[in-house]
Amino acid sequence: MFVCFFLVSSLAIAAGADVIRVKANVDLLKTAAPLQYVVVKGDTLWDISGQFLKHPWKWPQIWRENPQIENPHLIYPGDLIILQFVNGDPRLVLERNRNVELSAEIKYLPQVSAADVIPLAVINRFLTDNQFRSSSEIDNAPYILSGAEEQILIGTNDNFYVLGSIKETDYGVFRKGDAYLDPITGEVLGIQLAHLGTAELVRHDGEIATLNVISGKQAFRRGDKVFKKLQITLPGKIYPKASAQEVTGYIVGVENLMLSAGQMDIVAINQGKRSGAEIGDILDIFSPGQVVQDSQGARMIQLPDRRVGLVVVFSIYEKMAYAMVMEAASPVKLGDILKTPEGDFIE
Repeated sequence: MFVCFFLVSSLAIAAGADVIRVKANVDLLKTAAPLQYVVVKGDTLWDISGQFLKHPWKWPQIWRENPQIENPHLIYPGDLIILQFVNGDPRLVLERNRNVELSAEIKYLPQVSAADVIPLAVINRFLTDNQFRSSSEIDNAPYILSGAEEQILIGTNDNFYVLGSIKETDYGVFRKGDAYLDPITGEVLGIQLAHLGTAELVRHDGEIATLNVISGKQAFRRGDKVFKKLQITLPGKIYPKASAQEVTGYIVGVENLMLSAGQMDIVAINQGKRSGAEIGDILDIFSPGQVVQDSQGARMIQLPDRRVGLVVVFSIYEKMAYAMVMEAASPVKLGDILKTPEGDFIE
C-alpha cells in the first residue's frame, strides 16, 4: 500500500513539474509569435529569436537540434525556423532550405557559440582600440615630450622623446579621453584611453627615452601617454543572462563621442566588479520620467520611467563596465537608468 502511494505521489509530483516546466517555456513566447520565420541575409540570432521570444537570449531553452540535418548548429539565409508544440511544450526546429548556397552568411546557435547573438567582432575591435585606466595610472604614466625633430605631429617611422619609466621594448601610445563620473556620487570611475598606435624603444639618454613609431592610426602628439604594449583579453564567448542580483545603475558614457546610442552601439555603465556585475548580465534601459505640472491643479507630478531598450555587459572593471545596446526603441542617452529585467533577476 505504502509503495503504491509513494509511486502515485511521485508520478503526480513529476507530472506537476512537467506542467510547471511547460508553462514556463510557453511564457517565454511572445503573444503574437509566428509559427515560422524565414532567415534573411543579415539576420543575427538576436533578430531571429526575437521573432518568437519575449527574451531573445533564452533561445536555448526551447531549441531542438535536428539530427537529420547535417550540422544543425548552422543557420543560413533561406532556412525556415518553425515553432512547434510537443505535449504543449514549445520547440523551435530548423528546416534547411535545400537550395541554400552555403556561404559566409552562417549563424551559430548560442549553445555552440554566442558570436552572432552578441557580435564579438565589434566588441573585440572596440577593446583593441580602447583602454580603461584609473586617474592615478594615467597621471603617473610616461608621456611624449616632443618629436625627435621637434615636430608637433609624429607619424610612422618617426622618433620621439618620452619622459617616464621606460623599461620594456614594445609600447602602445594612447590619448586621454573623457572621465566617467558616477551621476549620484560624482566619483571618478575611470578614464578612457584611445589607442593611437605602437612604438619600440630605441635608446635611453638619462631620464629621457627615444622611441620609434612602428604603426599609427593617428599622429602622436605631445602629452600622449605611453603604456606597455597593448594587452587585450578578448572574450571567447558571451552568454547573455539575467543578473544574479537586482541592479539599479546608470549609463555614464556613450562611445565615439556621440550624443546618443542605438542598437549595437557601446555604452559605459556605473556597475563594476565591486557591485557584483558579470559578463553577460542583461539590463533594461529606462529613460527617466519627466516632471510635469498637473493640468487640474498646481502640483508637479513625476512621470514613470520609460523602458527604451536593453544592454548586455561584455567588459568589466572595478568601478564600471562596458555594455552593448541590443535593443533601442528610442535613442539611448547619458543618464539613462539601468534596471534588472522585471521578474528575471532570479533564475
